[in-house]
Amino acid sequence: MKMLIKLFLTLCVCTVLHSPSADGQKKKETLLSEKVAQLMEWTSRRSVIRMNGDKFRRFVKAPPRNYSMIIMFTALQPHRQCGVCRQADEEFQALANSWRYSSAFTNKVFFALVDFDEGSDVFQMLNMNSAPTFLHFPAKGRPRRADTYELQVRGFGAEQLARWVADRTDVMIRVIRPPNYAGPLLLGLLLAVIGGLAYLRRHNLEFLFSKNVWAFSALCFALIMTSGQMWNHIRGPPYAHKNPSTGQISYIHGSSQAQFVAETHMCCFSVSFTINHKLPDHSLDPKENHVLSQRQFQTVVILY
Repeated sequence: MKMLIKLFLTLCVCTVLHSPSADGQKKKETLLSEKVAQLMEWTSRRSVIRMNGDKFRRFVKAPPRNYSMIIMFTALQPHRQCGVCRQADEEFQALANSWRYSSAFTNKVFFALVDFDEGSDVFQMLNMNSAPTFLHFPAKGRPRRADTYELQVRGFGAEQLARWVADRTDVMIRVIRPPNYAGPLLLGLLLAVIGGLAYLRRHNLEFLFSKNVWAFSALCFALIMTSGQMWNHIRGPPYAHKNPSTGQISYIHGSSQAQFVAETHMCCFSVSFTINHKLPDHSLDPKENHVLSQRQFQTVVILY
């Protein structure tokens, strides 16, 4: 009798272990491990994985998936003439490289790229008609509205993208860029010019105590800090926007909460030429008016 009971229990255990649900779960785990291993292999070669329609459907849309995907949809081919796409790609590469070579790197987040000429079916699938566009595909569920990066408002700087990634995935990425010596060199040149002028006028430094000089300097500083150019420097917006489907280029942003770099240049030229037109004083010598016009033109060139 005991032998029959043991045999019955053994058969029950074998039936449970070989049930369809257990086999299905095992297949899911195997498929998931294969997908993660493949993504890790691609990431080891290149920080940003290039995807076509088949790869997108398999690794992004199809379950199972326990990882998040940050994907840039772009149009990098030269005949697309998308300068903004190339600039955004450089920032996206910097962000992905910072994550790939970070000590905190895990298989929780992967970065990928879908080019319009390599995956136009993906653009059609997502009803996407503009580039570049950044989307976050979470590990579970469908993307929400916040999973679409507000490029026109935030800009495409790597630091801004890193903050958005941290908000969507809880993964903190410290952006590391190659050293840029242009800033220190320009600062040193500026200090040298100021020092040279002060040395040449070392016997007449009364201008340093002039209220008008300091008031003019403070006014220029305030205008620079509140200008559109400073907003561009902080936000890093694109110069213009080109629709990859129609090829139409927009130089003026449709929202009052953002702008393109081209708008700053338009305002600069408009104001400068208006001042240049109104500047000549008929009471002055024509040569003096000519000198003032030249200085105004030089100001336009420097600002540009």
